[in-house]
Amino acid sequence: MDSKNKFSSLVERFLAARDNGLLQNASEETVRMWINDMLEVFGWDVNNTRQVMQERTLKRSEREKLHGIGSSYVKPDYTLMNGNKRLFFIDAKKQSVDIKNDKNVAFQIRSYGWSIGAPYSIVTDFEELAIYDCTAMPNATDTSDFARIHYLTIDEYVKNFELLRRFLNRDKVLNEFAKVDFRGADTLDKSFAHFLCDIRLELAQSIRENNNSAISVSDLNLWTQIILNRILFIRVCEAKGLEEDGLLQRYLEEDFWNRFKESSYMEFYEHYDGPMFERLTTIHNLAISNKVFTKLLTYLYYPSPYCFDVIPLKSISDIYDIFLGYHLIEDTKGNLSNSLKSEFKKSNGAVTTPMQLVTDTITATLCKNRLNSMTVNDIFSITMLDPACGSGVFLAGMYDYLEGAVISKIKEDPSSFSQEYYKIIDGEPVLNINGKKYLVSSCLFGIDINQESVEVAKLSLSLKIIDGYNMQSYDQVGLYGSRILNGVGENIKCGNTLVSSDVMAHYPHPIDNPDELEATNIFDWEEAFPYVSNKGGFDYVIGNPPYVEVKNYNVELPTMASYIKHRYKSSKNGKIDLAIPFIERGLEFLNSTGSLGFLIQKRFFKTDYGKGIRKLISENRLLRHIYDYEETNLFDGRITYVAILVCDKSSAYNKSFFYQSSKNQDLLPISKDSISETPWNFDNPSLTNLRLSKQKDLGSLGDVCHIKVGVQVLWDPAYHIYVNHVDSDYIYGSSALEDNIKIEKSACRALMCNEHFIPLSIRPENTYIIFPYDIKDGKAQEIKFSDFKERFPLAASYLSRHRNRIESEVQTLPMRVTSLDKDENWHLFTRANNHNAVYRKLCVPMTTQEPQAAVMNNETAYCDNANMFFINIEEITDDRLYALAGLINSTPFAFFAKSIANPQQNGYYKFNKQFLDPVPFPTQAYKEMSTDMMQLANVAKQIEQLHTRMIATPSRASRYKPAVKTLWDELDSICCRLYQFTEDEINMVMSSPRKDRNYA
Repeated sequence: MDSKNKFSSLVERFLAARDNGLLQNASEETVRMWINDMLEVFGWDVNNTRQVMQERTLKRSEREKLHGIGSSYVKPDYTLMNGNKRLFFIDAKKQSVDIKNDKNVAFQIRSYGWSIGAPYSIVTDFEELAIYDCTAMPNATDTSDFARIHYLTIDEYVKNFELLRRFLNRDKVLNEFAKVDFRGADTLDKSFAHFLCDIRLELAQSIRENNNSAISVSDLNLWTQIILNRILFIRVCEAKGLEEDGLLQRYLEEDFWNRFKESSYMEFYEHYDGPMFERLTTIHNLAISNKVFTKLLTYLYYPSPYCFDVIPLKSISDIYDIFLGYHLIEDTKGNLSNSLKSEFKKSNGAVTTPMQLVTDTITATLCKNRLNSMTVNDIFSITMLDPACGSGVFLAGMYDYLEGAVISKIKEDPSSFSQEYYKIIDGEPVLNINGKKYLVSSCLFGIDINQESVEVAKLSLSLKIIDGYNMQSYDQVGLYGSRILNGVGENIKCGNTLVSSDVMAHYPHPIDNPDELEATNIFDWEEAFPYVSNKGGFDYVIGNPPYVEVKNYNVELPTMASYIKHRYKSSKNGKIDLAIPFIERGLEFLNSTGSLGFLIQKRFFKTDYGKGIRKLISENRLLRHIYDYEETNLFDGRITYVAILVCDKSSAYNKSFFYQSSKNQDLLPISKDSISETPWNFDNPSLTNLRLSKQKDLGSLGDVCHIKVGVQVLWDPAYHIYVNHVDSDYIYGSSALEDNIKIEKSACRALMCNEHFIPLSIRPENTYIIFPYDIKDGKAQEIKFSDFKERFPLAASYLSRHRNRIESEVQTLPMRVTSLDKDENWHLFTRANNHNAVYRKLCVPMTTQEPQAAVMNNETAYCDNANMFFINIEEITDDRLYALAGLINSTPFAFFAKSIANPQQNGYYKFNKQFLDPVPFPTQAYKEMSTDMMQLANVAKQIEQLHTRMIATPSRASRYKPAVKTLWDELDSICCRLYQFTEDEINMVMSSPRKDRNYA
């Protein structure tokens, strides 16, 4: 019998029972029997807790015990699971409940679903069923039908079977869960993080008002963090039944702050004795208005939608990741405010790491075979470090992985591990409090430069210790004991992973600047973790290092910026980000057989600034595994290009490493000899080998030409003139600031932009720039404004009209060089980029789907700095220019260039100088202008001529298409000869046709 017939039969049985009066006043337990049958029809094993987690019906004595501590315990009856991941809830209601119209029923199920990030959840008494969108933040005043996707009665079930199947069928849910499209956008992490920011500010202001107003901002940041952590921790403990439900509310009725700090010093310290409740005199002595806590507690209790008994630890970490992206700052008048930290301003805030990426990184780094060969005691001897731990999400993930390995070992042999550390509950081994603490204190280590982050990481580990138990097992596992969190978090240290005390030998001046010394936060890991240091280092270093350019620290932390470039071999090339020295430092932390696993921006695989770290990894043969995420939307609201990098000191003698793509899960072995400091490409080992071979035999593009950046004007909106028409003396057009402009043609230069680019075409001169320079004898000479005004009155008048706007938008040259006369130099460019490039050249767009080029015959035209490079050759002749342009526009050149270039969205690439220079190129044939090279130049000229006709007469362009196609085929054939390809190589190269030849 298929599932639909089974479901129809189940509905008929229910209707028969109802009609016979068997379901009158049916209890919730009776309803659950029918729901169990329904779940089985839809493919769920209700006896498998990795598929369906059921809240056990409490005995009367248990309900009375909970009532005695004020617990309402209203968690939904079913949690639908995929392993350890909660998918959505189903709440069973007895039939006297009005599912359709009771707004409290809707608020409860939506709150629980929203709190775990479920897209939807369901409430039913089997006779009625309502499905709610849980992506929109619930409000207790919402009507019962608000965010309700579907409401069905039992007589509508069978005809809506496919609809129910979409939301209830296990296979359907697992395969299409992520594709369900709902309207809400109020995620728990963002909403709560912004609320915490507001509360922190009010808390800090109250501390200032009621205590010494001279308290530093750094102390306020830390103290407010500790206070909020403690309150949130106790609220979670309430929700889990470890503390009296409503305890914090009762404190509010008395004298919240004095009552809470007294409990923190006494009862909470005695119960937990962990990092949450260290006896800090500074905090204990603070006076704070209870008004702040009144506002805070409204978010922590009904009618707040936050359900702390189910909020995942990862969600709390995400809340804090966003929250920690902001800090308190003080203006010159002493006013406090929340401000985005400087390192997050460019990205508009911190971004949380999705749990799947955390799990993938840990799984890729920890070798399963190695763990399988270990005993339980061996696993407890593993040391793992997150060198930029933030809120502790990777530490919590590492804990989960190790705990799973330990439990598996105990299942195999219960006698393999001391029963002091685990209990058998419902037939399954479970680590008790001592076992969890042992695992955390033995195996997990963290460093972060930010003290507030360290406090949150300790909070995360504390919550991990008390998480995952059924309330009925609290006595067995030791949750009601004393000092249950003793020692948790001692391995989380505050310091600068990248800067050790040897900085003082090279840069002693921070001693003279206490603020910089404090912010640099020098850290010596050997002293912080002597046990690990004596063992030779960590077994694993895992995490998500910060993607922040080092130059961001040039002003606030100049010593750190200089030290990094001096100290780390990998960090001497270009505009590096912190992830690069973090990789090198992480490798230094490892013992002789250790492994590093980082979730990183894969730009460094190909960029110039990644040259140093590529060299370090390849020369030491450290690469073990690359997991390449081809998706670019993995991080909320960000376009990212990320991969998992796994390096292994024990794999140096292995000949290969493995490459794996998220869209093709096959493990592809690649020879370690095929990678070096040159850009990495893992898509096709045969392509890489061919590229390296041709580069060695023939040379590269950088051997025969110079790729240069275009001209950078002072401010595009003012200096870019968009042409309507041009005569011999004037340009008529508009700018972003003004319409109907008439300006002297000799005050301007044509500008080639990356717009509607057609390879091998004569570029239209649609854009000009105002150019306040003369070029004499190959050198650029500035035209002072008084001279500029005399020679070009229209251009000068136009600029003068917008001078105030220009000076308010950009830093002019006199602003940078104060010795310059302001009125004579304000109009000049701040950067003199290749102003003397007055010769014939090629223009090359930077961001395109294929590498492209066109010959620029107008010697005085320039390329736009924003997205158009140009190529200069030593011996400029017609044939050399067209031969070079023809080769760049060929399929073989594109085949090689795209294997090096940085991929962007929608099939585009960035063809910067660093990516084009190493592309294989037949240098000798070009230098000699061989017969093939001359033929190539002629074909390129013919293509340009036909393109000119096609552009001039678009209505007849299709008539030229067959001829152009023939010429492109001939051009590719010539280039294949120049590259000296074999037949097999030609087949491989030509199997990747260009995408820019279907324009006509």
